[in-house]
Amino acid sequence: MGVTRCRTIMLRVVTVPALVLAAAAVPAVPVSAAPGTAVRRADAVRWPRDAEAALGAVLDRAVSEGSPGALAQVSRAGRTTTVTRGFADTGTRRRPRADMRFRIGSTTKTFVATVVLQLVAEGRLRLDDTVERWLPGLVAGNGNDGRAVTVRMLLNHTSGLFNYTKDGRVPEGLERDPLTTFTPRRLVAFALSHPPVFAPGTSWEYSNTNYALLGMIIQRVTGHTYAEEITRRVLRPLGLRATYLPGTSPDVRAPFIHAYSKDGIERFNPSWAGAAGEMISTVGDLNRFDSALLSGRLLPAPLLREMLTPTPKSDVFHGPGPYRYGLGVMMVTLPCGVTVYGHGGTIFGSLTWMAGTRDGRHTLSFDLNGDKVNQGELTTAANVAEFCPATPVPSQPSAPRGTGLREAPRSGAADQAGTLSRKPYTSLIRPSSSSATTSKPITTGSAAPPGLSGPRCQVKRAMS
Repeated sequence: MGVTRCRTIMLRVVTVPALVLAAAAVPAVPVSAAPGTAVRRADAVRWPRDAEAALGAVLDRAVSEGSPGALAQVSRAGRTTTVTRGFADTGTRRRPRADMRFRIGSTTKTFVATVVLQLVAEGRLRLDDTVERWLPGLVAGNGNDGRAVTVRMLLNHTSGLFNYTKDGRVPEGLERDPLTTFTPRRLVAFALSHPPVFAPGTSWEYSNTNYALLGMIIQRVTGHTYAEEITRRVLRPLGLRATYLPGTSPDVRAPFIHAYSKDGIERFNPSWAGAAGEMISTVGDLNRFDSALLSGRLLPAPLLREMLTPTPKSDVFHGPGPYRYGLGVMMVTLPCGVTVYGHGGTIFGSLTWMAGTRDGRHTLSFDLNGDKVNQGELTTAANVAEFCPATPVPSQPSAPRGTGLREAPRSGAADQAGTLSRKPYTSLIRPSSSSATTSKPITTGSAAPPGLSGPRCQVKRAMS
């Protein structure tokens, strides 16, 4: 795909955007469902009508703000409800369905972290092992020292290592050829060409470099790639048949929901995301995974407690919001007092979120197939709507659509604020029936950033 030189790709790979809770004194979401809402119940169990309507209203908002479609699925005490809006494909006017696949971006990190902690449980790896022990000589130069960085620091983003998606060579490579292949070593080398952001263990900052290294450590410990280990240890045992790791393949297996990126990139090689964000899944598989993880089916209780313990100074979205980070897991305590655990991701037109209560009995996953919306606000609103149905859904002062992410620096480097954290969380909601409410298709072009003119200049914003 040809790309004009004036474009800048903002790589917001696999991180959750600025999800910020607003003050409690905000208008409540109407309790009546919008006409045409697509809702399917797995059985005759009565689903709370206020929660159902509130979640549907959030999806309506996502479509009205510019996402072509939205797909959400809730699992509560073994009962499943799917809510959808808009289109999975604006060309064919196909509706979203619960079985449709989408890229999950940084939610991949929770799968990687689970495998790492399983290796710890087996005594094959320790959280206090250094990177140097497993990848000797790799992390060195420019003040970087693998002897001072531990596995725990990689998991909870306290390593201080520079985020490779902020290095200009990654977006420039994708700009030249979206199908280019990036190896993990090459991505880590990009990061190590920069000095550390802070001394290991002294602060917190989200960095995809941490998970690129964890993928390499998994292979060194087991003799198998992280993709093979995730498949063997998590996907097959849980029966997550729709979930997979695409490697270098630019395609998403059918059926899938079409992702509409403001960057104009629809088909790309996800190797640049790798262990930090390459996976593809469905709302149902994400709910099953989060439920199994939180209920203790994948990790021993002591390690699960460590995974779900917030890291000091962690502030996923660089704002006043209460989203914190554990070991590959994000967590937030909602206004009603409920704490949910999961992860989110953003990658070229696919905005996702996965969350569940501590016992794993109540989970929510969603995907939005357009990245022109405020992902942070929508994610917070969806969490409150689903897990606090009697609580007014937070809303923030409206901003121009498509401004959830700051414009990329003209140098072509990724957002210097860090980690996709400025990109709001948008969720895709997958329809459970073909009767989903229709919405007017939206265009996916983006305006030229200040200082650039011409209809072909676009700001490229990619993954969180």
